[in-house]
Amino acid sequence: MAKEGSKKEPIPAQRGETIRQGMLALLQQQSLTVRELSTQLRSSEREVYPHLQHLRLSLQRSGFALKILPAVCQDCGFLFSKRDRLKKPGRCPVCRSELIQPPQNQID
Repeated sequence: MAKEGSKKEPIPAQRGETIRQGMLALLQQQSLTVRELSTQLRSSEREVYPHLQHLRLSLQRSGFALKILPAVCQDCGFLFSKRDRLKKPGRCPVCRSELIQPPQNQID
């Protein structure tokens, strides 16, 4: 029979600010892609998307807006201007190229 308390609980690392607070601070200074955000926040891209979506909704209530500069096909120059999703498109509808510059995010 094992003693109670013999197994130590892992202690989570202390963070000075939350991921969303860090995003807000970074996006107010400059426009960044999700990959750049994830690198600077030391978090995975998969983790950044839901926080970015939440930040988008929160900003609408506070009078600010998350502006998304559209993705661009690097082969033919097609601009994905009507796309509202945060993720990068997989393929260009015109030339079928997969070389696409991801959308940039910034706060206005």
